[in-house]
Amino acid sequence: MNTVSTNFRFLVENDNNPLISFDSHGKIIYLNKSAELFISSAPQKELYELTLMHATKNFGSKLTHIDLVFKLYKFYAINVLYENEDEIAIHLYIKSNLKQQNIVLDGYTSTDINILLEANIELFRTQYNGNLRLFTDFDLPEIEMNQNNFSILLRKIFDQCREAKSIEIELKIKIGEVMIIGKKRYPILIFMIKTDSRSFDGDIEIEKLANKNYINSFLSKKSYVLEIPYIKNKRRD
Repeated sequence: MNTVSTNFRFLVENDNNPLISFDSHGKIIYLNKSAELFISSAPQKELYELTLMHATKNFGSKLTHIDLVFKLYKFYAINVLYENEDEIAIHLYIKSNLKQQNIVLDGYTSTDINILLEANIELFRTQYNGNLRLFTDFDLPEIEMNQNNFSILLRKIFDQCREAKSIEIELKIKIGEVMIIGKKRYPILIFMIKTDSRSFDGDIEIEKLANKNYINSFLSKKSYVLEIPYIKNKRRD
């Protein structure tokens, strides 16, 4: 019988799902490569408390299906493991944002996204009296998008921010990463709204509308982040 010697350390180190180990005082004692990238997006104390909250009462492991969002990271489940009182680990399972279908470009037109954004902001200002600031790259090339659908998405987000005292909006290219849709790679345009308060009633509808338009959405207590595929020319896609 053939035997294979498996390098489990290599497998753990290169797992795409973050693995974090704490000592009994909540100090991090191990991070795999994925966790090293993720850890700056989540408060260490909050992660440790989350780990203890979902640990099994006895030694072993416990898998819990739970929706978690930390900035640009989404998770659908966590596994908490420990075999002694000195160390406990949490394995977070990333919710995939990779869409397998090809983009259907019906209704897409070449768009100056800054002009479209400013038009929707001016419409929102007629109902908003707080402080709103926009930070954007006005030299962004035109993007292929469904202008009507994106405007609807913006209006639903803005509607949840009407009671906020301040809003910051940022639009920029995400450097060094791409979005994979079908078998094609697209640069990522980041649209971010930060606010001091917002409502949450329309979150599910916003996420569904974003997903319908091939946009990754990350909604937290005081922010919205949209990752938009930068489709440069529909004739080339």
